[in-house]
Amino acid sequence: MKEGVITYKLAAHAADLAKGHPGAQYRDNALSKTRFEFRWEDQFNLGLDPEKAKEFHDETLPAEGAKLAHFCSMCGPHFCSMKITQDVREYAESQNIEAEKALAVGMSEKAKEFVATGSEIYHGPDGAAPGDHH
Repeated sequence: MKEGVITYKLAAHAADLAKGHPGAQYRDNALSKTRFEFRWEDQFNLGLDPEKAKEFHDETLPAEGAKLAHFCSMCGPHFCSMKITQDVREYAESQNIEAEKALAVGMSEKAKEFVATGSEIYHGPDGAAPGDHH
């Protein structure tokens, strides 16, 4: 029964968005903002099924402290696009440059770092790429 109600809510919300209903867009924007700011509890509460959202989160990050973490289980702390975007904005502001220029500089630096560390995406705890034996 509950799944049917949630499905109905989802369909109604999608229809409201398609019709340009400002309340629907406001809700989506608020949800995106909570996601970007890692405000997990607010994110859960804005969802159409807060209990299920908490359940999904707790499947991979059950500790209470994970609800304060500035990353999610999908990307983790090192590959979180939201965190990287915020870091770029802060870097650009500290350097007094536009975010686009900061992105270009950062990408160039990361490309050099990638090549210098063996052009491998994943590295073991000792810094070596998987399969490298010291």
